[in-house]
Amino acid sequence: MRSGFARAALFLALLLGAGAAAWARVAPAEAQETFPAQFRDPAIFARAISDADKLAPAPRPLSGIAVPHHLLAVDLIATAFRMVDGRRIDKVVVLFPDHFRRSARPFATTRRAFETVFGRLVVSRPDVDRLLQARDLVEESDLFGTDHGIGAVLPFIKHYMPSARIVPLAVRGSRREDWDRLAERLKPMLGPTTLVVQSTDFSHYLPAAEAAQRDQETLNVLAAGRPEAVVSLRQPQHTDSRGAQYLQLRIQQEVFHARPTVMFNANSHAYAPGEAARTTSYVVQLYEPQPSPQVGSDAPGSKVYCFAGDTFFGRGVLRLLTDPAAAERMRRELQHVLNGCRLVVNLTGVMVPELPIGLDDMSLAMPSAPTLDWLRALNVTAVSLANNHTMDLGAGAFDAMTQILSGAGITVLKHGTIADLGSFRLAALTDLDNRSGRSTGLISDDDIVRVAKSAARPPLFAMVNWGQDYVASPGRRQRALTEALRQAAVSLVVGVHPHLAAADFDLLAGGQGLSIYSLGNFVFDQSAPRASGSVLEVRVFEQGTFFARLVPIPNFFDSAAKGPMPN
Repeated sequence: MRSGFARAALFLALLLGAGAAAWARVAPAEAQETFPAQFRDPAIFARAISDADKLAPAPRPLSGIAVPHHLLAVDLIATAFRMVDGRRIDKVVVLFPDHFRRSARPFATTRRAFETVFGRLVVSRPDVDRLLQARDLVEESDLFGTDHGIGAVLPFIKHYMPSARIVPLAVRGSRREDWDRLAERLKPMLGPTTLVVQSTDFSHYLPAAEAAQRDQETLNVLAAGRPEAVVSLRQPQHTDSRGAQYLQLRIQQEVFHARPTVMFNANSHAYAPGEAARTTSYVVQLYEPQPSPQVGSDAPGSKVYCFAGDTFFGRGVLRLLTDPAAAERMRRELQHVLNGCRLVVNLTGVMVPELPIGLDDMSLAMPSAPTLDWLRALNVTAVSLANNHTMDLGAGAFDAMTQILSGAGITVLKHGTIADLGSFRLAALTDLDNRSGRSTGLISDDDIVRVAKSAARPPLFAMVNWGQDYVASPGRRQRALTEALRQAAVSLVVGVHPHLAAADFDLLAGGQGLSIYSLGNFVFDQSAPRASGSVLEVRVFEQGTFFARLVPIPNFFDSAAKGPMPN
């Protein structure tokens, strides 16, 4: 997804050469009805569109996207637009920063049309007229003829949505009350055939390492999906338009009931390495009102990993899977949701070659051979044995299980282990144990110090077994441990054990960390609504940042037991 110095040189040529005339100040609105094209050579746009048409995933019914406006990252812009099902879009709202502070009001718009290298785009005059009725909030301006925040995206709108009308909005205001007022004016204009395009770049003018840190804080805010958290971000250290990001999140939440999925996070340093001292970051976001109940797949510049909660192939699950039809239903459903994702699970119980006779229901054991078959079928790459059931049959059985798993090529994490899984490091800890009777509060200060002193390169995650059964929110103990882990440089805390899935992420210390208290059950012999589960999808980008997303899952035990629905 990058082309280095060649693309950088082409971008500069477009700005300074053939397209330079488009940067001259245009005439006032009353003297000229159409803004001329800012970029007059179609080649860079045509090449990016051709590449995106070949490589991008199938279009989706998206309600919003966030794209860069540096043509250095033209591949990212084209890919995001290609993923929109443009056939259904008849209106595009474009939010972008007023780069040159040309507007005297918090927001600006225009009634004028726009020429692009692919033809003319016209505005939605009724919508613009309604916006301009708020005279203290929105003004009409000629800034649209020279600001690359809109100029860089218009050719893609014209290509992919040729009949759509646009509502252009330059964002200068930095006060939340202004953003809220505009959101209320925008909401009646939006419908199922509207696309909201947020044309923003992210961290500015920082060394690459610091830019990645700021990007991660922004990605955590986006994962949490809370518009009010955008206020804690700084401009331009995190983004060049907090207002545009706030508006996008709020509109998507309240009108389309959509949350962001981040597909790409890259830095200009990756495109032009010689410019490491003054970088700009790019974060491509997709908003889908009814996202597929399926984990995403790898994309250029990123890899996808998944975390799942309690996983157990014994007791009721084992009895169920003796029915080949039920086993096939479960396998098919699990593989559909996971979509080939590299999976880390909390393996709850003890793998043994043969099940002991007379085992009580609270001592969890599962046969080794079929359990390994299932772990392989689900692409399990690592298991956490840091939980309160892996010692149910004693230390000897625990050690034998670790040897079986390691021999199968599966990474084993015990309490206190920090494993390198390639794109990230993972620590495993349990606050609950069953040695000498069931105990709680077992994570010590020394455990946290060992994590902090491990020198594991970021990103560092922690999978923690804690909490109470059937309680889906953290208590004081879990909140204190989460904060201690954040201070130990853990950027993502993944909780397991309570058998219920938490509703959402907890955002830590202004975006410096992210926690999900419980993933609930994955494969376990407990029925809904007593038990629930989610899969945590984590997309890790080449620069070491990541975006996390929760994918709610059905109760696979119930659905496999019930069989196919009648026609």
